[in-house]
Amino acid sequence: MFIWAHRGASSIAPENTIKAFEQAIQAQADGIELDVQVVENIPVVLHDAWLQQTTNGIGHVTQVAFGYLQSLDAGDGQSVPTLRDVLMHINGRCKINIELKAADCEALILADIEYALEHSAVTADDILVSSFNHRMLARFAKLAPAIRLGALTANLPLSLAEFATELGAWSVHCARDFIDQDFVQDAHQRGLKVFVYTINHAEDMEKMHQLGVDGIFTDYPTRARQLFSVVEPSSAS
Repeated sequence: MFIWAHRGASSIAPENTIKAFEQAIQAQADGIELDVQVVENIPVVLHDAWLQQTTNGIGHVTQVAFGYLQSLDAGDGQSVPTLRDVLMHINGRCKINIELKAADCEALILADIEYALEHSAVTADDILVSSFNHRMLARFAKLAPAIRLGALTANLPLSLAEFATELGAWSVHCARDFIDQDFVQDAHQRGLKVFVYTINHAEDMEKMHQLGVDGIFTDYPTRARQLFSVVEPSSAS
């Protein structure tokens, strides 16, 4: 079971901050999931477009200056990091799932990925780019065919995982409430990895194991690591 730390170890540290990412690495998460908005053409790691959701600031990311954003407290004295800074800080120590939140940001995201590929230990295999915006994923694929794509869905499509195949995705990311055995089987037959969000309770983790999904997004990577080390003892060898 692949463990994605959802916005870092966000149960014990402010989400999408360097502190949360470090906690996730210490918890032996296989990968970190983070969200990207754009401020003054600079990709920043932030989930909500409204700053008051996770910082002590006020306003919408499209209406504030980068300097103002950098002055804010994202919790525990943490600042809102740029995507480039996060990629360089992680430096290949785990996989990174970059979820695109801003519209039409694919070229800006790719520029930061390419910078990290050239100047750090990050490799193309370390990066997974995902979004609910499938049109943007398709455009990203044309710009960077070597980077893996994760197709997000919050529903259970009539054609199951076909939409992800059409995108040329490597993985499909599904909501906990709608995932079922038929979807998992269909995705696997198409050669897709299946990752499910957001799985925080032990009962849900065990259910995902029974369904045979490939990984989960969780706010509690330590809990997940401990549980799966018990239910999958052979995976530690």
